[in-house]
Amino acid sequence: MPKLIDHDERKRQLAQATWRVIIRDGVAAASVRTVAAEAGVSAGSLRHLFGTHADLLAFALQMVIDRAVARVATRPPQPDAVREVEAVAAELLPLDRERRAEMEVYLALFTAANTDADLRSTRDRARRQMQDACRWMIRRLAEGAALDAGADRELEALRLYALIDGLAAHLTYDGAGADPEWARRVLRRHIGSLATPGP
Repeated sequence: MPKLIDHDERKRQLAQATWRVIIRDGVAAASVRTVAAEAGVSAGSLRHLFGTHADLLAFALQMVIDRAVARVATRPPQPDAVREVEAVAAELLPLDRERRAEMEVYLALFTAANTDADLRSTRDRARRQMQDACRWMIRRLAEGAALDAGADRELEALRLYALIDGLAAHLTYDGAGADPEWARRVLRRHIGSLATPGP
């Protein structure tokens, strides 16, 4: 009886091999041939699952997003809106080795999308998902009476998005051995300040 192949699992394995190549050698090195070699499969096997090199890179980027979404969806419940938003926002930061690897890939592919039209739709979808997550967090704070009643919710969502994005980049650039606690403190301070009327 022929062995059944789980194509979804194989695609995830190839995406993880793509991540390893990108983290080690950069996006330019993540060709079909080098990724196939990293995964221990033939280039033909890879092309069977990904029609183009762009399809492979787009899947690798989407997998970063999917993993973040899954972590947020399975987080434990929190006692109030502020703690809930802090927990969700923290899941979007590279606070451990796994999330740091994801963020390195995310940043590399986001930058590559500037000159690769085939990556742009995935990048733009990822950016919209992140902005929508920030809008949800601001709504949650408002529902929990932890947002100034006069606040411009859309502006606050964009401000939170910019903060999370910036913290994520700085944590990645800090190096693997750096203590990420400073970023948690900045995030907590910002979220806590949203209940206070602005100037």
